[in-house]
Amino acid sequence: MNISNDSATTTPVLFVTDPVNITSAVAVGLVIVLTIFGNAIVCASFYTFRDLRTICNYFIISLAISDILVAILGMPFWLVLQLTDLSNKTVIQGDLYLFWQCMDIFFGTASIMNLAAVSADRHVAITAPYSYPHVMTSRRALLILCFAWIYAVVVSSLRLLDKNWIRTGGYQYMVFIASFALPLLFMIAMYARIYVVARRQARRIGRNRNYTTDVKAAKTIAVVIGAFVFCWAPFFVSVIGYINNKNFYPLDVHKCAKWLEYVNSCLNPILYTCLNKTYRRAFKRLFTRWRGRLERTREESLTTIGTLSRRLTLPRGSIFATHGDTFSSSSSKELSNGELRRKLSRKSSVKRKTEDPPVTFI
Repeated sequence: MNISNDSATTTPVLFVTDPVNITSAVAVGLVIVLTIFGNAIVCASFYTFRDLRTICNYFIISLAISDILVAILGMPFWLVLQLTDLSNKTVIQGDLYLFWQCMDIFFGTASIMNLAAVSADRHVAITAPYSYPHVMTSRRALLILCFAWIYAVVVSSLRLLDKNWIRTGGYQYMVFIASFALPLLFMIAMYARIYVVARRQARRIGRNRNYTTDVKAAKTIAVVIGAFVFCWAPFFVSVIGYINNKNFYPLDVHKCAKWLEYVNSCLNPILYTCLNKTYRRAFKRLFTRWRGRLERTREESLTTIGTLSRRLTLPRGSIFATHGDTFSSSSSKELSNGELRRKLSRKSSVKRKTEDPPVTFI
């Protein structure tokens, strides 16, 4: 028997479904769900409660939006690549792969720039508390946010230039400096200045309530930035190390560094809940309101079902019939009255037949 070479060839395997890759994909999927849910709650609280609509929270909402976009347009591609073990480039390739890289850099840079903008806002609020309402107006806050997003667009768009710039590592160095090093140095300078001024002003004016709130907010954002450094630094170190040495790290280390980068997007709302009293109170009020609406909806549905079960004539065995009451009292009375009328009419017809004389023909 002759066997052709075509039948002997095997089709390439698209996905590598070993336990490590499946676990990694499940972890990324969990991060996607938590990121969307947590940041959506932040946006819903900002929209629902007027006391959260402050200038500082403008930047936090912008940060939450960038994190949601990372979860929608960045993480799903990485989840698929996890299942290919980063070895099969036919699943995501060409323009689709380029789109994912640009969106990943775009929203990651936007998130970092929003953190830098928050640090600048807190710096003005604490170093110049009396002139803050005049310095940081809504219009200026929106201009800062526009600059942050345009900056991210420019950084990600440079990915579309000459491919040789990518191969030689020039673009990677530029992203490291523009999206990580410079914003990090700026935030460190802002929070160092905040710490010095806060200590000096605290001794001078005592424990003013509003000023203490600003200091606590600055501490919260500082913890967020610390989490950002913890999550993003391994990724940038691995990228720069890979440019200089192709064997700089194992594949599993790169997967963990990329996963940590995405984890930062779901940490921000958790940090707000744990460290910021205003957001904790807003989240509790929001959940209480949603729970009340669900309970009212459930009561209204039960009331509607009870009304329909009383008005309708239900057959025996219906799901709405309880304790064997298959008919309402009014319908049963009408039915019994109808049976009595029919019985009386039958008796009267029988009597008429017996009383009438027989008919004779002459």
